[in-house]
Amino acid sequence: MVRLEWLAPVAALGLSLFMTAACGSDDDAGSGGSAGSGATAGTSGSGGSSGGSSGGTGGTAGAGASAGSGGSSATGGASGAGGGGGSAGNGGASGIATDPNLRVAFIGDSGEGANFKSVLALIKAEKADFVLHQGDFDYSNDPDGFFQAITDTLGAKYPYFASVGNHDAGSWSGYVTHIKQRMADNNVTPDDPDLSDQKYAIEYRGLKVVFVGEDGKNTQYANYLNDQLTGDDHIWKICSWHKNQKQMQVGGKGDEMGWDVYENCRKLGGIIATGHEHSYERTKTLSNMQNQTVDSSCSDPKALCVGPGRTFAFVSGLGGQSIRPQLLCLPASYPYGCKQEWGFIYTSNQNAKYGALFVDFNVGGDAKKAHGYFKTVDNQTVDEFDIVKD
Repeated sequence: MVRLEWLAPVAALGLSLFMTAACGSDDDAGSGGSAGSGATAGTSGSGGSSGGSSGGTGGTAGAGASAGSGGSSATGGASGAGGGGGSAGNGGASGIATDPNLRVAFIGDSGEGANFKSVLALIKAEKADFVLHQGDFDYSNDPDGFFQAITDTLGAKYPYFASVGNHDAGSWSGYVTHIKQRMADNNVTPDDPDLSDQKYAIEYRGLKVVFVGEDGKNTQYANYLNDQLTGDDHIWKICSWHKNQKQMQVGGKGDEMGWDVYENCRKLGGIIATGHEHSYERTKTLSNMQNQTVDSSCSDPKALCVGPGRTFAFVSGLGGQSIRPQLLCLPASYPYGCKQEWGFIYTSNQNAKYGALFVDFNVGGDAKKAHGYFKTVDNQTVDEFDIVKD
């Protein structure tokens, strides 16, 4: 009988050579998928050889992105783990982000004279990307003259959007002509091309802004805010109107707007921008506007929180027309009176100067952080604060 034991080593050697040729020593793992919203997840590392080395870690995803999945191992030997999906980067939570370091100027009650022109020069010097005006433009029903002043300093196509004030209502259609032209020049499309009802919404460079009118008896405003903000995916949202409630300013204004607009904006995580009173004041983080309830979990006057159920409101009425005194919530220095709801007050009691509130959105590489400051026409920064979006 023929003995075949010598064939076993030969067969084993042949099988080993065959497997080596088929597998190779460095099988590549599949690359990670691309991340959403403008960021690409890193490519997965190569799969290891039969020794079991690990694949590389996936890259960091951008804002709102889903990191790519790890690659699958190649056929054959025991490759190492595919690259892990990248973790979300700064501001990587879901939502539509603004442009990085987007600077917005907020003013109201400007007039059309030298003081207003000084405020416009300040806005230009601060390199604001656009203006949101909270109403009461020139006090003389002169849309052409008002926008000519803007053109002379900021340019004919500079993005300048506004809420109607009580001093503008009679000539609102004329102001609308200029506002809509500047929208067209900057590829901005309002939700409704007819602005005659004094309410409209826009999205510009990632910021959602909802404007409502100055007729506080109009119950449609609160519903409109609710409709525009419910389910909206923008990280930062602004609710802009002109008039106030008495407890949402520190001067001589009464209850002119109703609480529903304030509360609907708060519930849906929008920042509340107003004018009307000729001073500058902003609240701390409030969890109830009507009761002026300070959020106990975010009560620092210089560190504000914005999200569903909590926000802050401000009056930016030092655009150039006049400066009025503090009549409510005295004393005139911090901590102020009333319910401790005010984070900063700047009126004639504090020797206020004309100026603008500037807010930078998407700062420090984090889409959910913002920084605000009020600067005067003589280049004094009198208020400064940070905002975090929930």
